Amino acid sequence: MSAVALSRDFGRLWAGNSLTEFGSQVTMTALPLIAVARLGAEGLEIGLLQSLYLIPFFLLALPAGVWLDRAARRPVLITTDVARAVLVATIPLAVALDSLTWTHLYVVALAGGAMTLLYDIASAAYVPTLVAPSELSVAHSRMNVNRAFSGTAGPGVTGVLAGLIGAVSVLFVSVVTLLASALTLTSIRGREKPAAATARRDRDGPADAPGRRDLVGETREGLRAVFRNPPIRSLAVHAALYAGALQLATVSSVIYLLNDVGVGPGWYGAALSLGGVGGVLGTLAAPGILRRFGYRGTLLGGIVFATVPFVLVPLATSVVVTALCAALALFLVGAGSCVVGTSAMTLRHLLTPPELHARMNASYRLLPMAATPAGALVAGVLAEVTGARNTLWLAPAALLASGVPLLAAPLRELRHRSEVYT
Repeated sequence: MSAVALSRDFGRLWAGNSLTEFGSQVTMTALPLIAVARLGAEGLEIGLLQSLYLIPFFLLALPAGVWLDRAARRPVLITTDVARAVLVATIPLAVALDSLTWTHLYVVALAGGAMTLLYDIASAAYVPTLVAPSELSVAHSRMNVNRAFSGTAGPGVTGVLAGLIGAVSVLFVSVVTLLASALTLTSIRGREKPAAATARRDRDGPADAPGRRDLVGETREGLRAVFRNPPIRSLAVHAALYAGALQLATVSSVIYLLNDVGVGPGWYGAALSLGGVGGVLGTLAAPGILRRFGYRGTLLGGIVFATVPFVLVPLATSVVVTALCAALALFLVGAGSCVVGTSAMTLRHLLTPPELHARMNASYRLLPMAATPAGALVAGVLAEVTGARNTLWLAPAALLASGVPLLAAPLRELRHRSEVYT
């Protein structure tokens, strides 16, 4: 990690974000446990619960990006933290009143997904307003560490606490962390001026009142920021291909490790945890790697680490050796994918004018979000027809192919921090 000293306001954002990410992971892990224990959930109900959580990421991403480019992001972050805390708190209350229903859980999932979408887009767009362009890679690295660490520690802590005090009681951890995040964010002293409103006022004059907004035109601007910017377009296509191909590895590895080889849940959980550790280390290392190798070298090298190690998983057939191979593969893949993710996020913000940051982030997410369920469906079919182990042999090649768009991307011409908007 670089020794760059970031602003106090960014430090407060980072601290609040760490609490939010952990609280969100606790909620996401606890909800299915509660559904099973309290409502006798089966696969269909759990799948619907997850689908409802994801629906806002498809339907609301573009309009959310348009709005957030015109709004101050700090109040949005505080409001969504408080709103999610209230949503989560209604579940223990309903359990205490013996009135928990599927409708209640579905509403929480749908509204929680919408709040999470707003928070994610707003926080990513807020970072460039708190740090200088030269500090952006370090800032995004620290934010991504929160996500990687929470994704590793959150489910494990939730599982342990659920065994000790019950899944319903664990939700109070989420409520407290979300409210603590909101309180931390209120201590940010700097007040932002929404970049889109400022830019449009500078161009069109003060007569550009909010009532004259062209929502369709502004949405198109966000899409053009991704698909008419060759480096960002190449990153988006890569992200979509990788997200879809990753499902070949994840779906088939679950079937192969747990069913075919007989790896126990403990070994499997340990392997997943090592993947999270690799993600944290890769995120921390990303700024230094960027300074040493530049964007093209970092992205292409990271993709190799994020793809090739999956060949280790189907190499062995004994339980212990397979578990160790899977752990090593997930560690390397986690490190490589987080190096790529941090580098790509930094480059996207450097190559996009500030007034388009939220819309660019919203538009960028569409392709990977669409590719993930499609990849999962293909993975399930292939695992059923050809077997999970054969699908695992195919996965690294499909993942590595996701780097092809970056080979053609005009990244070679970019110096480390050239052609940026400040």
